[in-house]
Amino acid sequence: MSRLALAIDLERCTGCKSCEAACKQEHGLGPGERRNKVVWLQGDTAPALQFLPVMCQHCQRPACLRACPVRPKAIERNPETGVVSIDESRCTGCGECVVSCPYGAIGFDAEGHHAVKCDLCAGRRARGETTACAAVCPGLAIRLGERDELLAEAAASGRQVRDHDSYLLGPATLYLEASRPLADLAQPAVTLGAVGGGGPRRTDTAFPYGTAPEARLPDRVEPGGCNICFNSCSLKFHLREGRLVRVSGNDEDLVLGGRVCAKSQMTLQQYHDPRRLKHPMKRVGKRGEGRFEAVSWDQALDEIAAKLKETAARHGTESLAIFSGTRAGIMTNRGYIHLFSRLFGTPNVEGTEPLCATGKSIAYTLTQGTVLIANSFTPDDIGSTGMLIYFGDNQAETRPVYFGQVNDWRIQRRIPMVVVDPRFTVTASKADRWLALRPGSDMALGLAMVHHILAHDLHDQAFCQAWVEGFEAWRDFVFERGYDADWAAPICDLEAAEIRRLAAEMAAADGCMIFASRGINQHSNSVQANRVLMFLAAITGNWGRRGGGYFNMASGTPLSLTMPEERAAPIARPMVRRNPANWLAAMSEGKPYPIRALISGNNPLGQLPNQNAVRRAFQSLDLVVHIDLFENETSAFADYLLPVATGIEKGGINRANDDRRIVWNDKLIEPPGQARSDGWIWIELGKRFGFEDVLKDDYKEPAVFWDKFCADNDEIRGCTSKRLRATPRRWLRTPLVDEEAVEQETLYLEPGPDGKRFPTPGGRLEFWTPELEERFGRLGLSALPEFYSEREQRIDLPHIELLLGDDEEGVLSPFHPVPTGASPARIRQPDTYAGAETPGAELRAQGFELELITGRAAAAHFHSWTHHFWQAQEMWPDLYAQIHPERAAELGIEDGARVLIETAHGNLEAVAWLTPGIRPHAVYVPMGWGERQPFNPWRSVNFLTDGAQRDPISDQVNLKSLLCRVRAIQN
Repeated sequence: MSRLALAIDLERCTGCKSCEAACKQEHGLGPGERRNKVVWLQGDTAPALQFLPVMCQHCQRPACLRACPVRPKAIERNPETGVVSIDESRCTGCGECVVSCPYGAIGFDAEGHHAVKCDLCAGRRARGETTACAAVCPGLAIRLGERDELLAEAAASGRQVRDHDSYLLGPATLYLEASRPLADLAQPAVTLGAVGGGGPRRTDTAFPYGTAPEARLPDRVEPGGCNICFNSCSLKFHLREGRLVRVSGNDEDLVLGGRVCAKSQMTLQQYHDPRRLKHPMKRVGKRGEGRFEAVSWDQALDEIAAKLKETAARHGTESLAIFSGTRAGIMTNRGYIHLFSRLFGTPNVEGTEPLCATGKSIAYTLTQGTVLIANSFTPDDIGSTGMLIYFGDNQAETRPVYFGQVNDWRIQRRIPMVVVDPRFTVTASKADRWLALRPGSDMALGLAMVHHILAHDLHDQAFCQAWVEGFEAWRDFVFERGYDADWAAPICDLEAAEIRRLAAEMAAADGCMIFASRGINQHSNSVQANRVLMFLAAITGNWGRRGGGYFNMASGTPLSLTMPEERAAPIARPMVRRNPANWLAAMSEGKPYPIRALISGNNPLGQLPNQNAVRRAFQSLDLVVHIDLFENETSAFADYLLPVATGIEKGGINRANDDRRIVWNDKLIEPPGQARSDGWIWIELGKRFGFEDVLKDDYKEPAVFWDKFCADNDEIRGCTSKRLRATPRRWLRTPLVDEEAVEQETLYLEPGPDGKRFPTPGGRLEFWTPELEERFGRLGLSALPEFYSEREQRIDLPHIELLLGDDEEGVLSPFHPVPTGASPARIRQPDTYAGAETPGAELRAQGFELELITGRAAAAHFHSWTHHFWQAQEMWPDLYAQIHPERAAELGIEDGARVLIETAHGNLEAVAWLTPGIRPHAVYVPMGWGERQPFNPWRSVNFLTDGAQRDPISDQVNLKSLLCRVRAIQN
């Protein structure tokens, strides 16, 4: 056999650290132990990012072997394969090999007192499998093979292999050079090292980590899916004697190919975490202290029901609010909670959508009649595009597996790619160009691109004439307002020529995929900015075609459940507001009517903006019930904690995802202690009110309940539990109108027999209609998107002004499915302040001169959920603030130092991460951290945000463009 080696493609690697998670799983490594690591590198003065997976290089002349003082040697090199390995039974733990390796590739087991290193997964190779890291890599960046063959393949494809043999050791590993040479990126990008709490320790290791290999060998493997993020990746769950011992990608899924990110694999830590809630708990201390005692389920549910009945009798059934989210899942949020709330009689029920995605969902529905996105992550659809544009979407870190597919197609087909984002994200690091626009100005950029395309007749005239309702009104509006590149340039802080270039390139491309995400959604212009980008895609013919479209994560399937109308309790008042962030006046002041009780299935004391106000409101409630996996910030304010099951502890479908896929899990293991499924909790609580004829005991079985969803919804009628279970990958792509229906890769390609192509009333995309104008007019707006941005900006721009406060009843929103209070609004121009300072000017005068951007952390984290995974905390321990080196120098801030960040709404501390990959006056702070987390507690970023700045149409909150100031913390 020729010498074995890993080939690592640096153009494909996104630094997601999935390989680190795979290695720990495969070898049972706990905190502090490693056989590989991924190093992030960045430019010193220019924006650049690259990622370097480091593991044993399996050198021809290993320095570690020569340094080993043990006789016979504890390190040996296989003469046939070239693999260098450690005999841990002979290793004395002297550490000589660790310090002698110039690549820093050898780890150390402090408990076992011996060195550990990569042996190219000897056990897997013996079974004819590739290495664990290569098997899972979302970007196809790691391959195992014979070194000579890998070198020949690189030469044949014109790829340069990096020479990293400075020490003349003959390393076997091949690094295929990226388009931006690694030599230009000498500075480590991350200096974070568990400043906050010291990080996980060996005592945090739980089964199966730290156990012998034979204890981790499965006797049963079952397919399913990950229930954390929007990728909803297909998985295989490896079980031994009924216990989960491993989580891997599903190699039988021909679409995802067994690729998974770190989060999916680290759910193994969640299922065995001793910190999980195991018993119902009742508060015994003051609210906020976090002191509880264990009680029985009967006592907890009886007392909760009694309190709810008392509250309803005094304040009305609408005084109960229910706020749930991603962790609870679709079947809970749109099923069990939906039925309970209708039977109880409260309109105040919501998930996290108004914090994330309501704006884009409304925009899709207005434009094409449904939220079902046309395109799919397949080679013949998205893979066939002629151009990629990302608006405020860091797909490489938020959906690593999907981006791995897109990046693979980009490399193979040489697809040009442009990223529009205030930060030089991981996604931007793979792009041909990065446009660092001002936060909150994407709408202006879209309008200017539309203007250029229409002014130069670059649009798809045939498509616009045949399939766009209101095209002429839209065209005339854009011209009348003068929304050209010269107008947009100072707003976006971009060159006008760059705007015109992007518009021309998009119009000329044979298909263009526009990806967008929270960078567009989490603004007070959420709906209108999304509509502008949708119109941009449509006028260039990029709608209802392969390789072209507007794709704003995730493509949720519309779901609803029927019930006997006579059993629905009357609802006396409309929903206070769509966004739970705007229920605070009802909680603390009883206006426009009281909310006195809250049942939460997520973590509002980390998620909701303006945390100081949120906590004051929670203190005023009569009842707080918290249903969750772990204790967190919300738990401390709860009266009752209810332990819940998750994923394969309960079964059912997973969350909505980008690819119109519905993913199924069977119940495979028991939850810890007395934890129960969400469905069980809501059904049992419902029995205390006599709801069991509708919220039936049979619905505790996920398959029974899901099949009711299928029976009640035409678009998923064929997506039954039987059909889902019949496929080895355990997922189906909707819509499926019956069990014989064929899955569709691309929707809306041709008109139906009735001549309608899109599910709008007229079968065409709707830009403007009299009916749309009337609906928008009820809120004081026009259906034709007029530009406005945020009130907290470094320059004065038009912004939205709500005309009613949250303590007022409001008007009924014309954009929400249930009666919901909303505020009329007006677009306020800076010159209408008549001598008074604009809101932005007032803040700038107080020293708030930097642009605060918030968003997701790196790929290993998802909200606060993953902060309970010890390995995710090893990878990304501390809350960080990305700051440009120029600003940091002015402020006397050093890389890795603690800083205080302040807005007009609150403050927090973080660790400074100096990077040129951000706008010079911007500061980026991610979400997900909390002050009660087990490893590295920090305050939530939502101590800095403001719930009052929001979209009047969707009630979406601005989380992306606020003014802040930063200073170093001494000592």
